Amino acid sequence: MLKELKLSQIADICGGTLFGEDACVIDVSTDSRDDLSNKLFLALRGEKFNGHSFVDKAIDQGASGVLVDVDSGVSLEPRIVVHNTLLAYHDIARFLRDAFQGRVFSITGSNGKTSVKDWLAQSLEDFGCVLKTQSNFNNHIGVPKTLIQIENNHQFAVVEAGTSFPGEISILSKTIHADVVIVTNASGSHLEGFGSTKAIAEEKGDLITYSSLYSKVILNFDDPFFEYWKGLTGKREFFSFSLSDASADLYVSDLDLGASESSCIVHFRDQSSLVTIPAPGKHQVYNALAVIGALMHVDVHFIDALNKVSKAVQVKGRMEFGLTKNNALLIDDCYNASPTSVEAAIDVLSMQKPIKKWLVLGALGELGDQEESIHRGLGKYAAEKKIDCVLAVGPIAGLAVDEFKKVGREGRVYASKESLAQFLLTLNNEHAVLVKGSRSAKMDDIVNVIKI
Repeated sequence: MLKELKLSQIADICGGTLFGEDACVIDVSTDSRDDLSNKLFLALRGEKFNGHSFVDKAIDQGASGVLVDVDSGVSLEPRIVVHNTLLAYHDIARFLRDAFQGRVFSITGSNGKTSVKDWLAQSLEDFGCVLKTQSNFNNHIGVPKTLIQIENNHQFAVVEAGTSFPGEISILSKTIHADVVIVTNASGSHLEGFGSTKAIAEEKGDLITYSSLYSKVILNFDDPFFEYWKGLTGKREFFSFSLSDASADLYVSDLDLGASESSCIVHFRDQSSLVTIPAPGKHQVYNALAVIGALMHVDVHFIDALNKVSKAVQVKGRMEFGLTKNNALLIDDCYNASPTSVEAAIDVLSMQKPIKKWLVLGALGELGDQEESIHRGLGKYAAEKKIDCVLAVGPIAGLAVDEFKKVGREGRVYASKESLAQFLLTLNNEHAVLVKGSRSAKMDDIVNVIKI
């Protein structure tokens, strides 16, 4: 934590009341299993958990105090009592963020935000100590958790912002109060919660609306909602990137998409240079451009920024290349999935050298009433890209197989991941196998069985 705080200070920050003796804390934790020595335990409530049940354990773990809500019935001291502990968590995070003198980056989008976050954090490491969002802690609990970890030695914080319900991004953005905002795109993920891509784009736009009035905004010029997001920038400086349109601030030409990497000429004003992107797929070129734009807004020279994105960054489960136990090429892209990201992954699969190209698909979640049409559309897309076989787990992903088979292609639906994994172990080096699905489908269970 950036600075040591007294319980009385935290009570003031949160608009709460301190009961018992004052004490200093060096960190805030929501997990009673942690070593809580000299820390504040903050009790959160959720649909399936209640941290107030663990306040006694937190004190036994060495907590200097607890932060609880008015309905908790907790009487032990020292305690801070507030109306809503989640909002208090954000209040503490925002206080520490405001005390931070370094640069704060925030990233959102339907696709690419995790890759951009990790690529940007890696690129910034040569210029100072970087704090970044760990794992998938990008929601209303994960964002304050990240910001509270800012230390005096950090020069940069790179914070990913995700959303699963309307209004979540506005909460996150008010807490992050970013200096540099990146919006990668808007597509049909989380349709169940938002109903339309337009509503998703509006939600993503809140990251701009509630950022610092002096923030720099990095936008995808090719996205259909670019003009909408541009309108949200107000007097903020914005910077655009495109895969082909010279009207954007940063754009590319001579794009050559390869099976394992891509090359292109990147243009910025009167400068241009050839760069190799060490990851396959058009989507990764977009991610690289977003990183370049962000770097240039913290005074990294254009050529130096290109050099940074020429260094590979690997996110587990994101286009991770390997081999199966029987030497088939394995592409593990099961970290998560949206319709757009599945199509991008199919594009990469279609470019691989092995003769037989097989897609292994798990169900995509949160698609609402568009679930059937989207899965069928993915089967059709795989057929258009001349994928040789589609294997699916369960009836929802099986809709893609149904559509794929309509054009005479081979496809199978498996009732269990175990039986599918055992079949995949029979495929040899003539095969390239892409494994893809939403996090809820847990397609990594298959990868863990078949990979070397």
